[in-house]
Amino acid sequence: MSTASHTETSFEQAMDRLEEIVVSMEGDRMPLDEMVTSYEEGMSLLKVCRQRIEVARRRIDAITADAEGKPTVTAFDPASAEVSEEKAKPAAPTRKKKVVEPEADSDDIRLF
Repeated sequence: MSTASHTETSFEQAMDRLEEIVVSMEGDRMPLDEMVTSYEEGMSLLKVCRQRIEVARRRIDAITADAEGKPTVTAFDPASAEVSEEKAKPAAPTRKKKVVEPEADSDDIRLF
């Protein structure tokens, strides 16, 4: 599959091909040149998958709730949703710590 045809590849097709590449690289001995070519194709497919996920995320984000909680849909421009490889990288998730205040009159011992 050439890089040019990757632009028309669906997310599912790209993931299937990526799986095939991984299986073949993990399998029997593969000539070095073939392994490098497979790796390049895999990285290209990974970029396509990340872009598709980012576009889908932006489309989902375009659906918002108004002040009354009713969903509204804002216009989505797929051309503006094209992302560079750098933007396609997922951001590190952030976690908020939940602070639980102990009850003042409680004799119970709580671990969590």
